[in-house]
Amino acid sequence: MTTYTVTSADLKVLEGKTVLITGGASGIGRAAVDIALEQGANVVIGDWSEKLEYELVDQHKDRVLFRKCDISNWDNVLHLFQDATVRFGIIHVVLSNADVNAHEDLLDETFDADGKLKAPSLKSIDINLVGQLYVVRCAMHYFAKWPETACQLVLTSSAGAFFPAPPLYMYCAAKSGVLGLIRGLRSEVVKKNVTINTVAPWLTVTPMLLSDWLDNWPLPKNTPEGAALALFLPTVQAVNGKSFFVAGDKIIELEDTLNATEPMWMGEQLCDDVRKGQEILLGLK
Repeated sequence: MTTYTVTSADLKVLEGKTVLITGGASGIGRAAVDIALEQGANVVIGDWSEKLEYELVDQHKDRVLFRKCDISNWDNVLHLFQDATVRFGIIHVVLSNADVNAHEDLLDETFDADGKLKAPSLKSIDINLVGQLYVVRCAMHYFAKWPETACQLVLTSSAGAFFPAPPLYMYCAAKSGVLGLIRGLRSEVVKKNVTINTVAPWLTVTPMLLSDWLDNWPLPKNTPEGAALALFLPTVQAVNGKSFFVAGDKIIELEDTLNATEPMWMGEQLCDDVRKGQEILLGLK
């Protein structure tokens, strides 16, 4: 098990860089915005809520660009990146952080006027997974325009990618998809001078936290600032393909431990076979 910390001295590397943050209007995203601005970075914010636009632009003037952005809308995401490069040029860091825990009606039976069972809403999947795919596609497209510059892409996943969190069924499915996404991409993006990592916060005190969880939680909670620090970890340290689990503001990396313990939960022979198979598959690309 590897535990990480991010200090104020570490964050000085953000000075003069451009950080694009989706979901930056509240919670963890807002904390990340504040950290980046405090360290002298240029910040591009994409969020559906416009409440921060005038406040931040007035306060930080030429270092902030805000665009109203529905992360599940491809054109919105593409325009966010286009406008960011027009304003600031190189984008060094992309924090794909926008998410919701609403629209969870998978087990709620609703019917149309003819008595036909309605399909569940896919909004949770669209925002929490499809939106992340849109951000990855745009980020890699623009990162390729400055191949000599090392860039970082960080996706916000959730403890729900590792542990059940009912009634957030679709949320957990989407966040598990984000985890699978970085695992699938980590061996590829690094060839393009890009790192990709995910941050998986456990219970964090943000506006989207379910009230009964907040009221009845006896264990240490994350602050938005504590979880936001983890988002910057790949920028201050050379790491790729990691999953940073954040609990009580402590940052613990899980991928290395999971890899090291594979023989324990797969068996020695199956583990050896699977690893050889993965090497073959990676070599066939």
